[in-house]
Amino acid sequence: MDIMAPAFKSVCFIYPDDGNGSRFDRMFPPLGLELVAASVRDRIPYRYLIDRRFDKDWEKQLPENTDLVAFSFLWDIPLTKIFEMVTKIKKLLPGVTVVGGGRFAEVNKEALLTAPEEERLDVVFSGPDDGRFRTLVESGSPENVTGVSFFREGEYRATPMPRYGPIPDQPLPDRSLRRARYGMIRKDGLDLGLATDAIQSSRGCPFHCAFCTFNKDSEGRQITYTARSPESVADELEQIEAPFVTFVDDLAFHRPDRMDELCDVLIERGIKKTYAIETRINMGMRPEIVEKMSRVGFRYVTFGIESMHDHVLDFLNKGLTRHRIETAFANIKHVPMFFISNFIIGSVGETREQMLQIPEFARKIGLDSILIHPLRCRGPEPLTEKVLAAPGYYIDPESKRVYSDELSVSDILRIAKQIKRNFWTPKQKIRSALKFQRLLKPNLPSIAWHWANWRLHGEPDPWGEVRRV
Repeated sequence: MDIMAPAFKSVCFIYPDDGNGSRFDRMFPPLGLELVAASVRDRIPYRYLIDRRFDKDWEKQLPENTDLVAFSFLWDIPLTKIFEMVTKIKKLLPGVTVVGGGRFAEVNKEALLTAPEEERLDVVFSGPDDGRFRTLVESGSPENVTGVSFFREGEYRATPMPRYGPIPDQPLPDRSLRRARYGMIRKDGLDLGLATDAIQSSRGCPFHCAFCTFNKDSEGRQITYTARSPESVADELEQIEAPFVTFVDDLAFHRPDRMDELCDVLIERGIKKTYAIETRINMGMRPEIVEKMSRVGFRYVTFGIESMHDHVLDFLNKGLTRHRIETAFANIKHVPMFFISNFIIGSVGETREQMLQIPEFARKIGLDSILIHPLRCRGPEPLTEKVLAAPGYYIDPESKRVYSDELSVSDILRIAKQIKRNFWTPKQKIRSALKFQRLLKPNLPSIAWHWANWRLHGEPDPWGEVRRV
């Protein structure tokens, strides 16, 4: 027997359906699982991917010879649903090893590992993969892997969690395992006819926003910002067939000079796609780079402004001021990009009247769309302590939304709807629609075709060809 043979011969990667995603959650492929799959490409003879957002009969898709199942739990999902899936898998595949990773798995690792044997996971990974899944595959034992939790001999155990290291240039995600069509597909099944993909070119964040739970690891340590080389990013973009690519970085523009270098590489290689990014308003302080970005295809930009009021920005620890926000947008609002911003409402000390000023402010600085989020305290972030210390403020135990003696959860939700109605005037709708059409160039005949098909036949089969009308 080859002592170097891996402990597993067949792995099935499963991305669950959280059931609560955005209307366009099916435009994002399971990038993390594809990276993990790439790391064992040369070690496991058979690899398979199930995406439950598309594959409703997932149990029938499980290969019979699977001896390892790997889940990615990025978003909130009822633990009972996870236990149901694991129970089904263990009944169908006796002796299988079930592992999980992702933010939600990290937070709930003890519950996932100490459940009754028939429904518990065997191993939970904390933090990014960075080759640790490969170590498990080769050794067969979680005790040889850093940053994992497991249940052994009747007790919960964990190995030391390493600090996040630099994001690696290799491997690139293994997109060959895909069977679904990722694109702008609404949850109700309407396909807008635009194929999409995603890429991660950096990770980590150097800022300390009070509401954020993504800038620290499970040990509470700040995740250092690191970035892949522009050449590595370009290598991956060359492999992507979809015309629309979203950068899933927390801060795509954190290092302006690196973005400048990436644009130069894209121009040199002749890579032409349309890109979406998320970043802070510091992007507006380097307008010459922003103009170059627009020339290579960066069109859809989401900012985390969160508020227009200095006292709220200070409460959220954004490190911004209203004047700086206005200056940044004044520098770049002429650039042909579609600008969106997130706003958080319901902060301590923020009044109803101040919240309702958002639409006018958003139009004034040149935003094309807005996203409104009631303030939530999801975990042990610094914000929770600040909210609970404020007289008359509370956290709803179910939704985690912040409310007060003055404004209930229902009041804040109504205000959010009012803000959206006030922003989306007929004039704003026309202006944003025309700009969206001009910059992103959606295929209008394709959208019309899919809409007619959707209206006549309902949700299409995501695995097969689009049914003809």
